[in-house]
Amino acid sequence: MKKILFLLVVFVGLLSGGVSAQTRHEDHKHHDAYEQNDRHRRSPYLVSNNKVFFEGKEIKGASASGFEILRDGYAKDKWNVYYCGVKIVDATSRSFKVLGYGYAKDTWNVYYNGVKIKDATSGSFSVLSDWYAKDTWNVYFDGVKIEGATPRSFKILHDGYAKDTWNVYFDGVKIEGATPRSFKVLHDGYAEDTWNTYYWGRKI
Repeated sequence: MKKILFLLVVFVGLLSGGVSAQTRHEDHKHHDAYEQNDRHRRSPYLVSNNKVFFEGKEIKGASASGFEILRDGYAKDKWNVYYCGVKIVDATSRSFKVLGYGYAKDTWNVYYNGVKIKDATSGSFSVLSDWYAKDTWNVYFDGVKIEGATPRSFKILHDGYAKDTWNVYFDGVKIEGATPRSFKVLHDGYAEDTWNTYYWGRKI
């Protein structure tokens, strides 16, 4: 009886893990679509009566003259850059560019959702897709460096999967034991290599 209960607990745990990964990935896609296609199409920024507002609140210190609404929540005036109405400290307005998926950069730094990415190299930084990005030295997911990932060979698959010469990743997390050379994504979160089948990054 104890053995049956133990197996039941393990099964439920594995099942909930798969559901969690799927939910996280779907929520992530939905959130990005909302941010890029809906919310910022009807911008929450407003310039009126020589003042700048975000979602009904005045942005103190923002210059209405030349204020530029960008995308993904970013905006700038001649001197400062803002994310969702909050000034980004040390961001350079003149060279600031929005790259997509929440990423942006200026001459000196790279940002994700308005927060500077530590040690990211602006000059070589580029956005891939599915919230992945890279520079000469590192690969990132959701603005966080993926430890051990190789930028030169890094390739985006789809459904959150990616790989380099040595490893396979799901939502930026290495899939232990997966074989990059034979790894392929199927559909609806499923993938496989020569030896195993995976569901939302979890071996099944």
